Amino acid sequence: MSTPSAASIYEASPSIPSQELLDRNAKYMETHTPRVDAAVWDNFPKTAIITCLDSRVHPHKQLGLADHDVTMIRNAAGLVYEILQSILIAQHWGTRHFVLIKHSDCGGFHIVPDGFIENLKAHAKDPNAVESAQLTIHRGFGTATIEQVVQGDVEYLRKHPLLFKETKISGWVFEDDTGKIRQVA
Repeated sequence: MSTPSAASIYEASPSIPSQELLDRNAKYMETHTPRVDAAVWDNFPKTAIITCLDSRVHPHKQLGLADHDVTMIRNAAGLVYEILQSILIAQHWGTRHFVLIKHSDCGGFHIVPDGFIENLKAHAKDPNAVESAQLTIHRGFGTATIEQVVQGDVEYLRKHPLLFKETKISGWVFEDDTGKIRQVA
């Protein structure tokens, strides 16, 4: 069985028209159970998952979680230093275990700062704004293994002075080719 290329996966996923999104939401509203006020803030999830924004990563499905079991914190490559404020806010509301899940075929392996900046200049509304934006684009993961990337981010969080002493950090890898999740830190 051959593995489809990223291009074929994403080609099969066209933009969803706004009206279709509204229609899908109307269907959801039929079974929506509100969770507001004390139902949320007095029972905030004790575990948060930090992961990549890639559409192939579905922690709720991949770990058999219910809707309100965990808080989900996502960004490109699941870079913890870029979402520290979200981590600290979750901690404020009671989260004490952060589960970092990165995936084996992450775009973080393919980021090249010069190419990224050139793409912005070619397509931004105002190409001159790219220089003044003071973007910090890291060289992706470079030659590190996914395990090393996870361990580095876990270590960053474990040593961060603003995290509470009782906060636990664990690191995991989702294997895109097999669907297996394994702990590495």
